[in-house]
Amino acid sequence: MAEGGGEAQMITAGISAIGSMLGGVGQFMASRGQARALRRGAAQARREAGVRAGLALEEGDRAAAQAAVNAAAGGGGLTGSALGALDDLASSAMFNARSAIYEGVTEGRNLDYQAKVAKKQGGLALVTNWLQAGGSAGSALGDMQQRRAARLEAARTRSWNSQPSGFDNGRGLY
Repeated sequence: MAEGGGEAQMITAGISAIGSMLGGVGQFMASRGQARALRRGAAQARREAGVRAGLALEEGDRAAAQAAVNAAAGGGGLTGSALGALDDLASSAMFNARSAIYEGVTEGRNLDYQAKVAKKQGGLALVTNWLQAGGSAGSALGDMQQRRAARLEAARTRSWNSQPSGFDNGRGLY
């Protein structure tokens, strides 16, 4: 009966090891998928930043054009404060465009870093789970070896104790 328990323990350890390995592979694949999604998000953030920058420049151009039309309609022309206002509008539009690009690039970098971290975590999870699988299988093998050694020692002891000594066999000394 003791041997059957050892076999059951080995089967349990084997199933546990396989489960650890499959769990590690699953975490690894999930982290790769997450990293791909984050990299796509980073690229999308950069594209959106470019669009926002273009819109900010167009809005500035429209505002400058409207200001120029208003200045010309007012009869004052594009002199003095009207030119200053146009310069301010152009500067403001350029600042808004650069801010949009900076925000998009920063968001993209952050997402790229998160993708890199996710990928590393997946690799670490894979290695960790494989090591756990090896540890549980090794532990079970060690336990099995100890039980086997104990059974062999018990068998030797029984065999040694059951052998005639030469004095007890009823024939006397040899």
